[in-house]
Amino acid sequence: MRTNYSNAYGQSVDQQRDALAGTSGADTTAFTAALAAEGPVSFGVDKRTGGSVRLHRVSSDIGNATSISLFSDAGQRNKVGAMTVAPGRDSLRILTIENVGRSRYKGIGTAMIEVADHIRGSAGLSTLSLLSQDEGASEFFYKKGFRFTDGNKNVEMRHLVSNPGYVSDEILMGEMKR
Repeated sequence: MRTNYSNAYGQSVDQQRDALAGTSGADTTAFTAALAAEGPVSFGVDKRTGGSVRLHRVSSDIGNATSISLFSDAGQRNKVGAMTVAPGRDSLRILTIENVGRSRYKGIGTAMIEVADHIRGSAGLSTLSLLSQDEGASEFFYKKGFRFTDGNKNVEMRHLVSNPGYVSDEILMGEMKR
């Protein structure tokens, strides 16, 4: 799964990152400290063996945004997931998220959300936010506790999740928070 996000004004990820770089209003010291903190160990499942795989986190700065990559080995040879996050006034914004090792590993998207949530909490931010532009991704995020800011979409998504054969007339994409 690779999901790119843009805001309601059609800005690209680069434009969002540049906008966040100078005007986020976030405590960048707390955010930097949160990125440096080890946090809980993340695991994925190797679909071939069924065994648990420890995931290793590597971060790099891109202005006020940070790219976070997850690798299945400490030597950083096998990248299994990546995301870009940026702090806001009270929220950690997920700009991009990608499950690179989808065919071989299970639980990578969940691990990335856990990493983002740990960074959010360590930085003293109250919510995680994103703009989902894929209905499959919206369903994944909904199952992970994200909710649309438009309450009507939450009713439709709840119905879709509880009734897998259900087809909604509502476009289930948009701004989500957790």
